[in-house]
Amino acid sequence: MLAGGRGERFWPWSTPSRPKQLLPLASGGRTLLAATIERARRLARPERIVIVTAADLVDEVRRECKGVTVLGEPIARNTAPAIAAGMVYLPGVTTWAVLAADHLIDDTDAFARDLDRAFAIAERDPVLVTIGIPPRGVETNFGYIQRGARLADRVYRVARFKEKPERALAEAWSADGEHLWNASLFVWRRSVFMDALEVGRPEMARVFRDFRFASGPDGWRNAAGEIFPTVEAISVDYAVLEHAPNTIVIEATFDWDDLGSWGAWARRQPRDARGNVRFGDAIVEDCDDCVVVGEGGTAAAVGLRDMVVVHSHGATLACRLDRTDHVRRVSAALRDRSPS
Repeated sequence: MLAGGRGERFWPWSTPSRPKQLLPLASGGRTLLAATIERARRLARPERIVIVTAADLVDEVRRECKGVTVLGEPIARNTAPAIAAGMVYLPGVTTWAVLAADHLIDDTDAFARDLDRAFAIAERDPVLVTIGIPPRGVETNFGYIQRGARLADRVYRVARFKEKPERALAEAWSADGEHLWNASLFVWRRSVFMDALEVGRPEMARVFRDFRFASGPDGWRNAAGEIFPTVEAISVDYAVLEHAPNTIVIEATFDWDDLGSWGAWARRQPRDARGNVRFGDAIVEDCDDCVVVGEGGTAAAVGLRDMVVVHSHGATLACRLDRTDHVRRVSAALRDRSPS
């Protein structure tokens, strides 16, 4: 499981020390990470679950995830190195599911059925299995998977992975029945993955085939501290999947959202009679279709429409609901003004 993301899209609720996966954004006020662990336990025993996160988040993640292994990567190198290094930790596990810790999935029964099917395929055939989400609208913030030849019910070869599109392309892809959202959910045998990595990034494959470490998370971290600075920072999509001819996609039957913005989260929340979403210490007076969140202080909104108002531990955000995709610009501005 990958849990190394940093907090930008949900600023000021999320911060680098408390990123999206550690916020209570899942149903029932659970953190996204806790909800992901619950789903993972449907697939594997706790001792066979490995979480790769940033070194400075290890203690917080361990508090959230009792009974599983938490590995702290010494430096961020994107998903390809994190996956390759994480799979080394349990050499006796041959087939792996790669899950993101910050996605929202409520239909856990359907999720477990689809992942069980992915495991069966990956254990039988030398393929890389990904899960694609049927588009539920026009979305420019997701990558897309173009389906190829049909292999079985809801199972296809992957014709092509495509990047986040401009709106005109997103409209076409969402309507043509041939494209799925790329949810970055994968199942594969480690040997098949490493062979594919050898094709896309042979030097990286060599490094992680030779990766040795003393026992335990501390031994892994110390060895990773020597290796990670030397490897390329690259996503698994670029390093492996876009080069691999043996990638197949299963069309998901479960719900899915990567909660990429305040607006996306609000769509999944209960609302009052005037369409407002309130969380925590929030006061709403004479407002319509607003999102108001207060933590570590009160957030109050009066006479507003289609707005987001968030107050969290000394920082405040106010913006139009249709501009929440741009909140990460605030994080960039804060980094720019911080002393080097």
